[in-house]
Amino acid sequence: MDEVTHAPHQHRTMHDHSRIVFKRRYTVLAVFICIVATVALYSFTAIPIYKATVQILIERRTPRLLEQREGAYPADSGAGDEFYQTQYKLLEGSALAKKVVDKLQLKNHVMYSSIFRDLSPNGDEATKQRAEERLIKAVSSAVKVSPIRQSSLVDVSFSSSDPRFAAQMVNTLAQCYIEQSLDLRFAASQEGAVWLQQKLTEARKNLEDSESKLNQYKREHKIVALDDKESITAQKLEQLNKDLLTAQTHRMEAETRFKEVSQGKPISQVLNNNLIQILKGQEAKLIAEQSELSRKFGESHPRMLQLSNEMAATRAKIGAEMGQVVQAIKNEYHMAKAQEENLQAALETQKADTQDFSDRAIHYRVLLRDVETNRALYDNMLKSLKATTASENTPATNIRIVYPASVPETPVSPRKFRNIMLALAMGGILGIALALGLENLDTTLKTPEEVEGWLETPNLAMIPHLDLATGNPQKESPELVVHHGSQPLASESYRGLRTSILFSTPEKAPRILLITSSMPLEGKTTTAANLAAAMAKAEPQVLLVDADLRRPNLHKVFRVPQEPGLSNFLVGDTNELPMMETQVPHLWIVPSGKIPPNPSELLHSARMQDFFARALEKFGRVVIDSPPLISVTDAAILATMAEGVLLVVKAETVPRKVAIKAKNDLLEVKASLIGTVMNDVPLQRNGYYYGYYHRYHTYYTSEDGTHPKTPRSREASPQKGIMGYLKSRLPFFKSDSSRRA
Repeated sequence: MDEVTHAPHQHRTMHDHSRIVFKRRYTVLAVFICIVATVALYSFTAIPIYKATVQILIERRTPRLLEQREGAYPADSGAGDEFYQTQYKLLEGSALAKKVVDKLQLKNHVMYSSIFRDLSPNGDEATKQRAEERLIKAVSSAVKVSPIRQSSLVDVSFSSSDPRFAAQMVNTLAQCYIEQSLDLRFAASQEGAVWLQQKLTEARKNLEDSESKLNQYKREHKIVALDDKESITAQKLEQLNKDLLTAQTHRMEAETRFKEVSQGKPISQVLNNNLIQILKGQEAKLIAEQSELSRKFGESHPRMLQLSNEMAATRAKIGAEMGQVVQAIKNEYHMAKAQEENLQAALETQKADTQDFSDRAIHYRVLLRDVETNRALYDNMLKSLKATTASENTPATNIRIVYPASVPETPVSPRKFRNIMLALAMGGILGIALALGLENLDTTLKTPEEVEGWLETPNLAMIPHLDLATGNPQKESPELVVHHGSQPLASESYRGLRTSILFSTPEKAPRILLITSSMPLEGKTTTAANLAAAMAKAEPQVLLVDADLRRPNLHKVFRVPQEPGLSNFLVGDTNELPMMETQVPHLWIVPSGKIPPNPSELLHSARMQDFFARALEKFGRVVIDSPPLISVTDAAILATMAEGVLLVVKAETVPRKVAIKAKNDLLEVKASLIGTVMNDVPLQRNGYYYGYYHRYHTYYTSEDGTHPKTPRSREASPQKGIMGYLKSRLPFFKSDSSRRA
């Protein structure tokens, strides 16, 4: 079977924790006393420290005593958490501490004399500088800044063993902080003034240069008033546009008339001409007269000839007049066309002049804008310089001392009452924590629950520690407490173990019972002897065999000879069982005999099986004491022959892994492991186990082990000391055990 390495599933109750604390009460008490004593020693021997506190108001902006522009004070620009964090660092900084050191001349103060004590007057500067830095660091480390939430108030404290010195230091620190703020503000104003003066000189030079360029450009291009000239140029351009449009209209009209005349079409100017109309009238009259006279006279009649001549003359006049009108129309067309061309040329010329003037105007305005910009910059710098110069002599600050520090009357450290109370609480907590921690680190098996949980085997009994020194030294075999009855609790535990074994199997109890353990010195021999004695009181014949052929002890317990014994029978020295009668009625013992060189081979021989067969013919029960399982293989060999194996586990001694290994060794040889016995439980020494004991022994049984009876307080529980105190003062043990039973 693989070794079990996981912890059993179990939950500790408050009752279990209280038992652990009680078990390790001396550890808890030692931790408690050490912590309380240490804290008390410190509290009553430490030098008292006094803390003086000054309250300061730090505003984000400086109160303004003069009208000035934003940004006149460089130090006023801070706002938000960054501003206040900066101020807190300045309060805790080395620069402010140095001002305090210089102002109060702390180099000569008795509080810091040890820093400069070893310095010689002719020492090097580096050593003096390091000493001064130590002094500054000592001062700054004693300063504590505590901002008051949701406000602009700050508590600044200084701690010292001298209350008056603490008040003086923190008040001086606050005053130096205000002076430092003013110095920083004044230095910033001076730096700003110097910077503004330099920039003002540059601005004046730039202004003069820009004005000179503007004037030179005006002279070169004869610009007096740019706006008037721009207006005149625009008017000229507009008038030329209008004239050109009129000329174009007139030219198109003249061109139309010219084309109509050229094509011989009648036009209004010809038709409406007065002279032509008169001549036309005369022509009409001559035609009418000629038509009338032609009917009377012939073509050769003088009058007809005269009329023909007059008509020809009239028509000649009409043609001449019409030619003049047409020529006039042609002349008008050519004049209109020439005028249009002249106006078009004038317009183009004016456009070119206007564009050229616009270019000059743009450059002019650029120069003018440079002049205006330089003049505005110069004026602003001049005003800022005047404001900055005025602010240098203005003692305005955003820091105020709201409540100066007074001399503290009570020290802040050490606080004796608080320290003692904390020491009492922490001592108890740490002591209990250490006790529980040690309990968790302890891997030994301490309780029946742990044995059953880790080994997965029932625990049949809890055997209390046998205090053999307090017994009667004149008695023989003091280990046989069952026989003598000197320790009733132990006797009752062995009788309970006997009863548990008798009822451990569903059919019948094992007749051959092997008693073994994981490691040496776990009390298996004492357990085997007392268990056999308890069985002998309830059964007719019981045989106890000492099969530990390496370190036998049963012959010492019963005060019998070691030889002849089991080894003698196994090697064939005798054919009879080498048994001896003991002082316990019905109990016989077979001692180990002479220690052989090969115990394992003897125990694994056929003679050993023959020994058990003969023993069962004469005895009803055989109890075997064997060596430990971890040391040798003797117990594993005997376990294969026994009908039942009982594993003895010594409380607070056997590690879990060792016990698990022993159990696995038994299971590997298919031994019949009926249970375990928790041995050597320190009931009298440690009340921690008292409750566990009562889980298994709520009632005492009678001497023959057949029927129980209620225990008597004086006869059944004669233990003294802590057990008597627990039974009388802690009744919950009894009630708890009764409830569990």
